[in-house]
Amino acid sequence: MKRKILFWAAWCLILVSAYLAVTQLNGAELWEGAKRLAEHWWLLVLMAVCYAAAFWLRSVGWQIQMGKTEGKRATVEQLWLYHHIGLFLNHILPIKGGELARAGLLKAKHHLDWGQSLYSVGVNRLLDMSALFVIACLTMFVIAPEMLATWFGMKNSFTQFAPLVALSVVYAVTRMARRYQDKLPPLVGKLLAQRANGKEWWLAFAFTALGWMLEAAVIGSVVVGLGGSLSAVQAMLVHVLTIMGQTLHVTPGGIGTYEAVMSTLLVQVAGKTLVFALQAAILSHGFKFLYSFLMGGYAAWRLSLSPLQLYRQAKEERGGA
Repeated sequence: MKRKILFWAAWCLILVSAYLAVTQLNGAELWEGAKRLAEHWWLLVLMAVCYAAAFWLRSVGWQIQMGKTEGKRATVEQLWLYHHIGLFLNHILPIKGGELARAGLLKAKHHLDWGQSLYSVGVNRLLDMSALFVIACLTMFVIAPEMLATWFGMKNSFTQFAPLVALSVVYAVTRMARRYQDKLPPLVGKLLAQRANGKEWWLAFAFTALGWMLEAAVIGSVVVGLGGSLSAVQAMLVHVLTIMGQTLHVTPGGIGTYEAVMSTLLVQVAGKTLVFALQAAILSHGFKFLYSFLMGGYAAWRLSLSPLQLYRQAKEERGGA
């Protein structure tokens, strides 16, 4: 039932995105925006470097999170390549097949069993979502007072308490989860039991969070290239909420859901026009598609494998495990 709800919610976002693109944006405007962005070659370089560095930071976090697992220890460079194999598959498949491929690489190249491999990737995804949620809360602490005051006519002195309340709720829920961890899903329970009090877990969380924050340079650079402006805090909030919205993933790379969520956020958070927001969302997503194909190809060459064949093999083995 839950999957059906997420499935139809995703398709609603896709339809909204398609409708807005058709009614609010024409091909000539999008092409002009692309040419304007291409004229700022240094921004394209910055976007590529920051995006690659973001994956490197998250790979450092992944290695720390893995700790002293059995089998052959993975280097940061190897995990960085595995991330790009997963990224490539997520951009050509209508499901998150990249996560299964990453687990398959851990099993094949580091002598881990399926349980250990899936646990490592699963905890890494939980670490990602935790970092995204915390970044969203912290950026809302800066932005929310002004936004709420504008929307509802409240006084800033009152609206400043809203993010504090949100963070308090997060803290309370975390405490309750640890108290009743035996009743939670096994993966979440293991994470809370084995990692929550460890110095290494917090270090892994810090590198992961830094990676996601750095990735916000992509949308920030696109907005600047199109002649607009976006503060670092606004860029991070728009970015992390868009990525969290990618949970509703039913098309390759989340086409449709990404554009719908990001354009809405750019309008509401940064006050951009809908046409400008759609341009920025489509061009930033286009850049990420291009990056995933190029770097996915590079990772496949370095690892001497076919990503699709790896995914099919992992799916078959996992089905028979």
